[in-house]
Amino acid sequence: MKLQIKHKLFFTLLLTSIAVSSGMFFFMQWSLDRGFINYVNSQKAEELNLLSANLAKRYNKHGNWQFLQNNNHLWRQLIRTSIPDLEATRRQEPHSRFRPPPPARPHNLEHKFALFSAAKKPIFAPPTGTSTLQLTPIEKQGEVIGYLALVPIKELSAPGDLLFVEQQTESIALVALAMALLSLLLSYLLTTHLLRPIKALTTATRKLIAGQFKTRITVTTKDELGQLSNDFNQLAISLENNQTARQQWVADISHELRTPLAILQGDIEALQDGIRQPGIKTFAALHSETLHLSRLVDDLYELSMSDIGALNYKKIGVNPVGILTSSIDLFQQRLTEQNLQLHTNFTVTNPITILGDPDRLQQLFSNLLENSLRYTAAPGHLHITVQADKHNVIFTFADSAPGVPTEQIPKLFDRLYRVEASRNRAKGGAGLGLT
Repeated sequence: MKLQIKHKLFFTLLLTSIAVSSGMFFFMQWSLDRGFINYVNSQKAEELNLLSANLAKRYNKHGNWQFLQNNNHLWRQLIRTSIPDLEATRRQEPHSRFRPPPPARPHNLEHKFALFSAAKKPIFAPPTGTSTLQLTPIEKQGEVIGYLALVPIKELSAPGDLLFVEQQTESIALVALAMALLSLLLSYLLTTHLLRPIKALTTATRKLIAGQFKTRITVTTKDELGQLSNDFNQLAISLENNQTARQQWVADISHELRTPLAILQGDIEALQDGIRQPGIKTFAALHSETLHLSRLVDDLYELSMSDIGALNYKKIGVNPVGILTSSIDLFQQRLTEQNLQLHTNFTVTNPITILGDPDRLQQLFSNLLENSLRYTAAPGHLHITVQADKHNVIFTFADSAPGVPTEQIPKLFDRLYRVEASRNRAKGGAGLGLT
């Protein structure tokens, strides 16, 4: 079965939480065992002090250790009489739910203590050896009369100690289990929260694939997923605009091609039916429509080459002001005939050289001049200025009314766009020049 990302994320968070809880459980268990053993040893150190005081009193009474020699019963009795005093002190200490009273200490501890004479000869010692024991001197009026040692425990064996540790282990296990269950709940909630925008993205992407370009995602966060949602919305807007432009593109091309083809078809049918007679004027009209159709096809071809990056440019060092001057000379007579006054202001003192294609630059200037010639009401005027600095050359074409409406200025470079929406061919042009 193929796991989804929500399952992977959920199990990752869950397993991480369980691993942390388990590690915490084993660490606390180890710390409890070690800590409780240290606690037992520290309590026995207190017992050692009480036992040492009792032994000093007995030694002072008898004057030597002979009274204890091979007297195991008396040795056990001395130990047991020392511990109840300590137990009473412990039971009087304040306790709480989080600090339970220590377990009762057993009284068969004679093998946990070792007694040595002043010459460090064993009187009562464990059978395991005494070389590693830490001897505590028993003093009488500043004189060492013997030594007492505590045999530290390395593992718990007393029933009370084991019961106490077992109870604490169960409590730690319950806490670890509760944390694991809480981690399960939090992992589910966190996974659901994180995957909600991803699920919305998935659904919206499928709609986008199906061609529903009006699909948008509600952005609810400001993190990376929120940024991804914003990017998706921008992509949907771009695709919607491209679809609209493509539909308009197809409609405009059909309109532009239909007009000359309809004229050609009508003229040819008129010749076939004998309505029009072959002659110079008839063939000239047919030739004009053919040229117009050819120019339109050439423009479309160049535009398609530009879109795929295959349009050829011949860039050389050129003087753009000189190219502009040549283009103006070609239109000077037509502007005069149209009753349009041309004013130029070239504030350029030194020759300018840029890297460019002279044919494309002339095409650009001719297109701008042609637009002014066609759409400027007569009488009118056209002002052309050129400004230059270290890094830029600015050409300004400012003609008289009518101007382009402000809301249509951003569309001037769209394919087949014309301000004159009726697409009347009387003024020519297909709206491809600026594109």
